[in-house]
Amino acid sequence: MTHLMPSFAPETGQVVVQGAPAGAAGAVPLSPVPGLELAFDRVGGRLTEVVIDVARAEDAVAVDEITLDERVATLLIRLFGSQAPGRILSVAAARREPKRPRPMPFPDPDLTAALSRLADLDYVRHTSPLSSDSPWWAAEMAELATLAGLPGRALAEARLAVAPLLHWLLGPVPRQLPEQAVAAGRTVAAIAAAAEPAAARRLLAALESRSGSPPPDQSASTWDVEAEVGDILTMRVQSSGLQSTIDPALLGPGGPFRSGLTPCSELSVSRADEGADNCLLTVTARLARPAEADADALSRYRVRVVDPEVRRVLAQGPFASVSDPGTGRIQAELAVAYPLAELEETWIEVVPDKLHPVRSARAYRSGRALRWADAALRAERAPRGIAPQSTADDWAVLAAAAWDRCRGDWAAAGDRRRAELARPAHRLRPDEPDCLAEMLGG
Repeated sequence: MTHLMPSFAPETGQVVVQGAPAGAAGAVPLSPVPGLELAFDRVGGRLTEVVIDVARAEDAVAVDEITLDERVATLLIRLFGSQAPGRILSVAAARREPKRPRPMPFPDPDLTAALSRLADLDYVRHTSPLSSDSPWWAAEMAELATLAGLPGRALAEARLAVAPLLHWLLGPVPRQLPEQAVAAGRTVAAIAAAAEPAAARRLLAALESRSGSPPPDQSASTWDVEAEVGDILTMRVQSSGLQSTIDPALLGPGGPFRSGLTPCSELSVSRADEGADNCLLTVTARLARPAEADADALSRYRVRVVDPEVRRVLAQGPFASVSDPGTGRIQAELAVAYPLAELEETWIEVVPDKLHPVRSARAYRSGRALRWADAALRAERAPRGIAPQSTADDWAVLAAAAWDRCRGDWAAAGDRRRAELARPAHRLRPDEPDCLAEMLGG
């Protein structure tokens, strides 16, 4: 394990504890208490960074005039041991006379595992091709927050989950559950019992009648892993020329668009040439909640074609009304009055407003490399609820194809280290279970 080295950041007034940089799949953030930001590598859950606010605060541990919030101090002790708050405050106190700091102790492995799993689940919830509204996301996060010793977060997630879980279990179609899901449901009921005792009792009763059976096949799923691999290996994903991306990190949590199984299925682009210097591009995306689509809210988003070499927008426009209510597909048409063939690389993207800055080609490639890594990690889990008709071999081929595309984007971004790391992952926790929502199909 790499040492974590603390240092003071004068520009922000924070202490930053830095480990080895994240790998090909990047890092996921978590703020377990105000004033403390953690980041974990997505492959294996290694703690890569800790950012700590130091200031005057009531109920604080203090050295001279520098203080540390009590909640932050408590979690640092749980992570690094009893000397951790003093070490952090010493680094902050020495900011005018910097000294070479000693590395922090290695973090507690059990707490690190619970926190990193919670951070990863929060990220996966918003990049999954399944709905982020499934109650199993909140149920599993409540369980993980309990393991991590975060009672406030556990209670908030449990209260979000208890009523939707009852609806899920008592719906017209009988729902059978694996033991992992039953355990999470029982945890939700136990946490929510004080605030919502009647709902908690009903949830426990419903769980008793669903225990011990595997999850049912979800034959209505629209995802086909073998077909996705075929699309990746055809001309729909090019190494140069016209590229496309939809970045959940850019659009923010709870955005209106649904992620694809891979970046290949997030935006569909068709092209009609109207002369040497003109073409019409039709861009199709999928809405996360078609029935709740708000035309005014959607109108703020823009689809655009950009030339990252000179940071120029070649064409942009809003999405039109939903073209296919059954699938939630929505389209935009862009007339490009420019010979795209003369450009080395152009990108079609979705942005939150028409004034959003154009990124560099390296930034576009890096962002999409992280999306490919996310798809590869999901494929390695082979979640049954996403594509129940697909085999383990189908998922393995998809994982390999996604890692290959991830490697290509990192190489194009000039990041050789991450390109080398973009290989089929040897997860450090091979017995780690799948996400409940993706296991159960929503």
